[in-house]
Amino acid sequence: MKNHDSHHDLEKAIPFLVARAGARMGNAFSKALKPFGLSLSEWRVCASLQYAPRQSLSELSLQAASDLSALSRIIDRLEGYELVVRERSTTDGRSIRLVLTPKGIELTRRITPLAKQYESVALEGFTRDEVKSLRLMLVRLYENCTVLDEAP
Repeated sequence: MKNHDSHHDLEKAIPFLVARAGARMGNAFSKALKPFGLSLSEWRVCASLQYAPRQSLSELSLQAASDLSALSRIIDRLEGYELVVRERSTTDGRSIRLVLTPKGIELTRRITPLAKQYESVALEGFTRDEVKSLRLMLVRLYENCTVLDEAP
């Protein structure tokens, strides 16, 4: 039941709309990942490491949008699948870098076209300029939220 007297109409709230769209896309793609034996969060880690190899856990946490404790468990699972390895930095022995194994690279390359297909379906009817603007706006929205991370 809609309450039109509300000052903050849920269907106009940007966080609601972004979360709803993301959840719908994520749920659909999760089903497509099942034959590959990966969850959506595991896929995000593999895709992030393909995009930017040799990330630290904290860098990957930002890239894959996952908190450190959950990400650590995801990395443990991906190591068990032999898709990711932890490597010690050659310059700083305490620093660990995450790297896709050859098996991880191959699997990620097989899934990437499917991910692009799902994105293409989601962007059906958008012009090239609208897609470019949407990407820029979502990046800016994400960056603007940095201030909210620091709020009490």
